[in-house]
Amino acid sequence: MLDKVVATFGALFVLVVFAVGLAVTSGLTGMWYALQNQAEYLARSQGKYGGYTTEANAELNRFIRERGLDRSRLTVQVSAPGGPVYWGTPVRATLTYRFPFRLGRWASFDVPVTAHGRAVSAYAPGAYNVTYAWPSF
Repeated sequence: MLDKVVATFGALFVLVVFAVGLAVTSGLTGMWYALQNQAEYLARSQGKYGGYTTEANAELNRFIRERGLDRSRLTVQVSAPGGPVYWGTPVRATLTYRFPFRLGRWASFDVPVTAHGRAVSAYAPGAYNVTYAWPSF
């Protein structure tokens, strides 16, 4: 009889651990996909316009606002801030978000989720009338 009680509690423990792990993994995966999409957008924008523009910065701010992200946990690095790079130059964008993992009072730590976007600049001088900026939010 005691072995059935112990087996039942053991099985419940394994199921709870599996459910919590699945929830955390799905949250991290969803965050990674969202960050990857934004990093690719920022890289493609730099590729088209030759640099990080005010329009790309406005899109980044919209992304942060709509996802409800904590701005202090987000790090943005772009390869062409403040001015254009010319045709054929590789450009990249990297977003890192410190995803908060909390399990009540017992577990509290951050998991860094990093996404990379890459493109090649197709900028030709005089082709676009845009304003270049640095990432700010």
